[in-house]
Amino acid sequence: MPRSLRPVARLVGVGALAAAVVLACEDDPHRRTNPGQVLGGGGACEAKPGELPKPDCDNSAKSCAPTPGCVLDEARCGSTSTCLPTASNEGKSLLDFRIRRLNIAAPAALASPFIQNTVVNSGIDLDAPFCGESGQGLFTWLVRVDKVSGTLVTGGAPPARDPFGQGFCFARFELNGRKIEPITAKIEPVTPDTPDIFRTLDRHTLNIPIFLSDQLSSAIILPIQDARIEGVTLSGDGKALNCIGAFNAAALDPSCTEDRELCSKWTTAGALGGFITLEDADGVKIRDLNNKSLCAFLAAESGLACARDGQGKIVYLGDYCSTDKSAGSCRDSVWLAATFAASAAKIFDGNGIVEGCSGAATGPVDAGSDADAGDAASDGGADAQ
Repeated sequence: MPRSLRPVARLVGVGALAAAVVLACEDDPHRRTNPGQVLGGGGACEAKPGELPKPDCDNSAKSCAPTPGCVLDEARCGSTSTCLPTASNEGKSLLDFRIRRLNIAAPAALASPFIQNTVVNSGIDLDAPFCGESGQGLFTWLVRVDKVSGTLVTGGAPPARDPFGQGFCFARFELNGRKIEPITAKIEPVTPDTPDIFRTLDRHTLNIPIFLSDQLSSAIILPIQDARIEGVTLSGDGKALNCIGAFNAAALDPSCTEDRELCSKWTTAGALGGFITLEDADGVKIRDLNNKSLCAFLAAESGLACARDGQGKIVYLGDYCSTDKSAGSCRDSVWLAATFAASAAKIFDGNGIVEGCSGAATGPVDAGSDADAGDAASDGGADAQ
């Protein structure tokens, strides 16, 4: 099936697909550990409006196989004992990551198993069965930590031509009057004794694109205001800080697939959140849902846009207020919160090279020990081809 048509197929027959997901979750209980034996620490992924979930929360039953169920190609995929890094941050002051798992805690409509499994996970996972992933790689969220300046750059990326070799570039383009570009925020350690556990200090509006095909026009934009990131823990193998969270090979069965309800293959180590106004959400059109607005989707309305009263005000009430930044007052917004895991990835300057990365470069250049004129094209990390 052509890649551009796969999202359409995913969104047709939701009931049948959901039933298939339930059937696919059946497993042999004898090959599993007791709940909580392998994972744990953060409880369930829950977040009240205005709050973030625990960075290492996990909604699975934590019932994992005693040993990995399949063998991955570590030469291409990166180390399974850490987080499958596809590049290395060793010796660098700029630490580059791609989010590998985004567990949505709120709102409930986006946290549903169908959206999480068939849209979010499938979009983030690469089309790389040899790495235990059978997704499309159309949803990329990048994170760059500058340890010298104490800043974090984050934003989306267009679909990569060569995720294992060339890598990814920060998206810089405009869609329907909305500018998509990375943001830069100051960061600070959570405590002076934990320099590799940090949070952002300032808040920004962050437009994250979720692509439904290779075309820039297919992007669904999540316009997150007051975006903040907390509890991010950097880790690695003792040589390089290549991970935010960890990969759990015991979650894969012999066919290298994951049953997310039983055991998650990613342990998250960071939380993020912000709000989306209902007006902004009503302006986001989901092409493969017949241009239904994100607001109408969140409100579970049958129309293509959110219903409005006689004064033109959206009838649906969110759970957050954009003016006083609190829950339950004006209710003109919805709160979005999630946890994430990420691994080292190649981020290159795509200006003039990749459509969608053509805006003027605003982020820092690689100041690490391997920075040179050919770094953007040649340093592919452990899996360079």
